[in-house]
Order: sequence, then C-alpha cells, then structure tokens
Amino acid sequence: MSRLVSIRDRLTRNIILVIVLLGGAILAVTFIGNQRAVESLSRSIIRRVSDQTDARLGQFFEPVIKQLEIAVQWRESGLLEIDDRDSINKLLLPLMRKHTQISSLLIADDRGREHMLLRVDGQWRLRQTRRDNAGQPVRWFAWTDGDAGPKERPVTKAESEYDPRSRPWFQGALAKGAAVTKGAAELSWTQPYQFFTTKDPGITAAIALKLGGVTHVLGFDVLLNDLSRFTTSDALVVSEHGFVFVTEEESSKVVGLPRLERFLSDEGRRAAVDKTVAEIDEGVVTAADAAAASATGNEPFSFEADGQTWWSGVRRFALAPDRHLRISVVIPESDLVGDLAMLRWLILGATLLALGVAVWRAFVLADRMSDPIEALVAGSERIRKGDLDEGAPIESDLLEVQHLANSQDRMRVGLKMLMKLERDLQVARQIQQNTFPDVLPGLKGFDVEAWSEPADETGGDTFDVIGLLGGWTRASIVDSAEGDGNADRAVLMLADATGHGIGPALSAMQLRAMLRMAMRLGGDLESIAKHMNAQLCQDLPGARFLTTWLGMLDIDDNTLRTFSGGQAPLLHYHAATDTVDWLQADAPPLGILPNIPISIGPPVDLAAGDLYIVFSDGIYEAKDPDEGLFGEERVEEIVRANKHRSPREILVAVREGVEAFARGRPADDDRTAVIIKRL
Repeated sequence: MSRLVSIRDRLTRNIILVIVLLGGAILAVTFIGNQRAVESLSRSIIRRVSDQTDARLGQFFEPVIKQLEIAVQWRESGLLEIDDRDSINKLLLPLMRKHTQISSLLIADDRGREHMLLRVDGQWRLRQTRRDNAGQPVRWFAWTDGDAGPKERPVTKAESEYDPRSRPWFQGALAKGAAVTKGAAELSWTQPYQFFTTKDPGITAAIALKLGGVTHVLGFDVLLNDLSRFTTSDALVVSEHGFVFVTEEESSKVVGLPRLERFLSDEGRRAAVDKTVAEIDEGVVTAADAAAASATGNEPFSFEADGQTWWSGVRRFALAPDRHLRISVVIPESDLVGDLAMLRWLILGATLLALGVAVWRAFVLADRMSDPIEALVAGSERIRKGDLDEGAPIESDLLEVQHLANSQDRMRVGLKMLMKLERDLQVARQIQQNTFPDVLPGLKGFDVEAWSEPADETGGDTFDVIGLLGGWTRASIVDSAEGDGNADRAVLMLADATGHGIGPALSAMQLRAMLRMAMRLGGDLESIAKHMNAQLCQDLPGARFLTTWLGMLDIDDNTLRTFSGGQAPLLHYHAATDTVDWLQADAPPLGILPNIPISIGPPVDLAAGDLYIVFSDGIYEAKDPDEGLFGEERVEEIVRANKHRSPREILVAVREGVEAFARGRPADDDRTAVIIKRL
C-alpha cells in the first residue's frame, strides 16, 4: 500500500509540479518550437497577401468576363455588326473607358472579317480586316476623343498580311467546341503572349458563337503591365524582403512580376513579362517556383536559395476550368525570426517571474484549502456512521469549497428524508400487500387464481376475490375456505390505476375498499359500478383514472356476469370448441366521466374446462430489450398450451413466458392476473 500523505502536502507538491512542468513547457515551446512559430507567422502573412492578390486578380479579370458576356448578348441581338463601324464604336468606347485593363476589343468571324477597337497612348485606333476582300483586306483608322471623327491611316506590309483566324485568341475560342445557334461556347483564355499590334504582353479572353451559319469570335485583350504594377507596388506589403509573383500555371509564364529592384520600372516590367520564371530569374524566384511544383496541399513550405531559408505558399486563381493562374508568396525566414528573437526573451523573463509568484501562491492556496477540506472529510465520516444531525459550519471564502459544504449538508438532509421515505414505502407496501387476500375462497366446481406484482415498492394494480353465502343483496362474506368450498357465489375485481407508485396505490386501495363496503351493504353489479365511478370522479385529480373489471360468479348456474370499465382485452377460452374469444371493455375507465353508460350484458356461460382470464396491461405490454411487446398472441399461445392445467399452473406459465421474453429487462408496469376455470 502506498504511503499516505496529507491533503496539504499532496496539494502543495502537485501544484508546484504542475507549475514547474507548465513553465518548462512554455520555455520548450519558446526555444525548441521556434520553427512552428515561424511556420505559423509565415502562414498568416502568406494567407493575408494571397487574399489581397486574389482579390486584385478578381477585380482585374472578373469585369472582363462580365463585359464579354454583355458583348455576346449585343452580338446575338444584332447590335454588334462587323460592317457597322459607328454602332460598334458607340457601344464599345464607353466600355473601354470604364475598364482600363482592356486594351482592345475584337469581333471576328470565320470568313476572315474583323473589327478591332484599340487604345494606344490616349489615341483610339480601329482596324477593319476583310480577308474576303482581296482589294483592301486591312484598313486602319485613328482618332482622339477631341477629333470630329476617325481618320484613315496607311497600312504597313506586315499589317496587310494580318489574318484574325490565325491568332491564338481566335483558334483558342474555336477549340472549346462547336458554337451553337443563339448560344456561346465555353470562354477561352490564351496563354500570355505578345499582342500583334502594340507588342505589349497580355492575355486574351475570347468566346465563339454561331449566328446565321457564320461562326463569330468576340475577344478582349487584357494588358498584364497593370497587374505587374500591383505586385511590385508599395500597396502590396509582404515583409521587408518578401515578395509575391503570379504565373500562368500551364506555361509558367510570369503575368505578375515580383517586387525586385530590376522590375520596379516600366522598362524592366516590359522586358520581363511574357517570359517564364526561369527566363527572368535564376535565383529565389526560380527556386520558389520549383519548390511549389513538389509541394502538397495549401500549407506553407520552406526551401533554400541564395544561402538562406525561405518560406513560400501557393494559391490557384481560376480564369476558366482549364486555365489557372498561380499566386506565389515568398518570405525570407530572417524577416520572421527577427521579431521572434525579442519575443523569445520576453517570454523567458515573464515565465521565470510567473514561476516564482506561482510557487508562493501554491503554499498559500494549500493552507486555505486544507482546513475546510479536512472539515468536510470529518463531516462525511460522521454521515457514514449514521449521524445525520447538523454539524459545525465550515468557514471558507472559496466558492467551490462552500458549494461542496452546502452540497454535503443538502445530502445529509436528503438522506434523512430518504430514510424516512424508505420506511414509509415499506409501510405502504405492507399495507397494500395486506389488502390482497391470503387465501381465496373455495368455490365448488371452480378453480380461481389471482396474483399481483408491482413495478415499484407500491403499485397501481389491485385485485380481490370475495366469497359470498346467500343472495347478492344480503350475502355474508366468506373470507377463506378449505376443501370443496363453502361459498356459493363470488365477486371478483381487477383494477389498474394510471401510473405506479404511492399515488396509484392509494387509488387502487380506495377502489378495493369501496367494493368490500358495497358487498357488506348489498347491491347489484350495475349500481356498484355506478357508485364507484361517481366517487372516483370526485376524488381523483385530473388525468387520473382506473381501468376496472368487476365479475359476479354464480356457482349454481355456472354463469359469470361482468362489467369492464376500460379494462381490456378479456380472454374467454371455450373448451368444447377449443376457441378463444377476445372481449373488449363495456365502458370508459372509471373516474373520468361522472355519467358513463353502465350496461351489464347477459351472463357468460362457463362450460366444463372453460377459462375466463383477466390480465392487466403490464402483462400484454411487457417489453423485451428491443422494445417489442409480449402481446395477445403469446398469451393465447401459452393458455392453449396449458388449457388442461390448473389456473395456478397457467399463471406460472404466463409469468415464465413474460420473464423469458423480457430477457432481464425490468418491468415497466404493474402485473396483475385473475384466472377462473370451470372444473
């Protein structure tokens, strides 16, 4: 056996141990878990910058998609006709003024005809291409917002050979699938490329549709210089030396340059965009892009480049289901560790100070808790020995200890009440059991058996078998008999009060007392039932009632007159025909309605071997562990199997059948039986 220690020592030692372990854990997390802190900080920064960049890409590309959908609707409605230069410009010029990232708008068809509206250095240009017109395949027009109208300008030899059908945006839109009449194919995005006219790097969104048997392609050219201005600007802060860059996933071409010195000017950006990562940088950017290709999931990852450790994270941005951009955020670990070093020493100092204060407080707390807890232990020991008188009050300013003391006192009071209630229940059970007849009266030519078992200490079921000598109205009660019997008549009762426990037991005992008094005063079955119901309606509270079966057995003519107020089903076995009648109640339960119809039917003839059985619902509704009910069919099966046996043996068989069916499940309701057999 382990050595016993006082609560004071155990509490002090364990609190100090917990404090030391906690302090050690804090220091371990601070010094040994530095990498986890770096990873967490990098994750936070990467998520923030990725969110900013993702939002910017959405602001950059989503208007292009929406305006392209509007242009498709215009084309389908006939507003954008390739040959109608003025109407096209009238619709498209406001659109381009609003969305500066759109450098040109294109409408072309599979005949080689095209209308392109272009913005270059504040000047508007219009290219009309008619590959089906050998005389003048390409025409150029130019104007500014202050001009009266477009002015035609010369066409170079290279421009005269231009064919829109050979351009990536046209071919990409057609590759998405055949367009349908009054509908459009899937949106197509090109890879980053150099525009034919301006030589600027960009990307084109295009979509194909078929009208009048001709396939048309609508496209918007999007300049990528604006996107690189954002990724290299002061507005997108990663860390002191961190940066973000955006690539086209399939080609690894850069569409948003990193914030490096050589990319901060327009010339530097123009020279680098439309190139792959490997072409613009052989150092950190290339290493980050290569590490991203082997990374899994969305978690940050580290890599080595330029003699130090870097952290990076990648997020995909969907232009289309088959076209994605990749946002890469890169941070040197030195930018993260610099802040953590100071934080590490601050945590160390604060932890050591907290450890000293905590150890001192541990001793104080142990002293404050020890005395009242020892007093509680003494009080519990006193209660264990049966001393339930009130003890000395326990003084403590600790809320939990005071609650525990109050709970202990409530437990003491509850135990006193429980012990008194237990004694009262035992007395109530004894009184109820004493109301059941110990010996049933002997009835010549009949064998009667009755039994009741409550689900709790007391139950709501009751029964009675009263032997009589003489007429029904002035008969004398025979309490017990031996031999062949000395009673020529009998009154029988089985009643079931709602619920089980003391309340229903009192109601059941009241009903049994009413029947005994009625038999001493004399009366027929109908008047007895009527007076019982009237009295119960006055005495019982709402929602309380008793199902009641009353029977008068006449030995002289072998008949049984019965009345059932809500007690059902009743079983009558006919021995001569080996059949069973299931009888229902004659009226509602007693105690509900003051004026229920009470009608006594003709007497039931009991032939030799016949059985008349009344069971309470605790037998029919007995449940197994799977919530199945014992039911009428099983009762009938047992009765038929034991029809030649005595009522006592039949009752034993039924009880054994119920117990086997329940498989150990406790009874949910009281079980009571009255069995009559004609010998």
